[in-house]
Amino acid sequence: MTPQTFTVNEFLNTFKVGRTLAYEEIKNGRLQTYKLGRKRLISGRAAEEWQRRLEAETSATNDQAVAA
Repeated sequence: MTPQTFTVNEFLNTFKVGRTLAYEEIKNGRLQTYKLGRKRLISGRAAEEWQRRLEAETSATNDQAVAA
């Protein structure tokens, strides 16, 4: 079960990504966040959507490589 919210550090640890990549994903709109005071949070739903999108992109890339 995914937590309802992640801090950025919790997201980094849970999904095993680096800080730079996470903030690039946020900047490019691929990972949705919100702020509560000074804290940036990522909802569990947004994290799951990000992971599904990443898996779909990776699967499509792998399928194209196999077809070539």
